[in-house]
Amino acid sequence: MSATWIIAAVVAGAGLCLLVGLAWRWLARSWEVLDDDQLHERLTAGANAPRPALWFRIGRWFRTRPLQLTYRRDRRGRFRRIRRW
Repeated sequence: MSATWIIAAVVAGAGLCLLVGLAWRWLARSWEVLDDDQLHERLTAGANAPRPALWFRIGRWFRTRPLQLTYRRDRRGRFRRIRRW
């Protein structure tokens, strides 16, 4: 009886690896390289197009990464540290 469980686990593991591999290949094919002009056109598309900026804001809620520190000048010209998301 234990041999059947081992065979079932191996078949299930191979099936899972196959699914992950197929998903990886689909994802790799669905990406495209954009230059700056194409990116600007997509981000400023008409009202019917989905708003990627909204997805970027929503995605920030689920990411767990440390805050980025950035330096900006204040009114007197001194550099001050500010936190970004």
